[in-house]
Amino acid sequence: MIEVNIKFQVDGVEVLPTDVQDEYLAEMLEYTGEQIRQQVHAKLDAVRCPEHGSAPRVTVTAQYATDVDQMELGYHVDSCCQQLLLRAVQALNNK
Repeated sequence: MIEVNIKFQVDGVEVLPTDVQDEYLAEMLEYTGEQIRQQVHAKLDAVRCPEHGSAPRVTVTAQYATDVDQMELGYHVDSCCQQLLLRAVQALNNK
């Protein structure tokens, strides 16, 4: 199974969902994190480097802005080589 890390930012401040005081927001962040994790796993669990046999590692940054009630996601993929990086990005971009 691949490694997926999710970092949350609310209004530019990095937070853990368990530390958010607003119950609705905390629940939304936890739910969103689980959905992101499932989607990344569904797309990348089978992706391996044919040369090295390793899997990509993904860090997702979820930035939530409370003033516009909007979340932006950024993906960072670590890989052993360029070939695995290209495979992982292609798999993430496929629906």
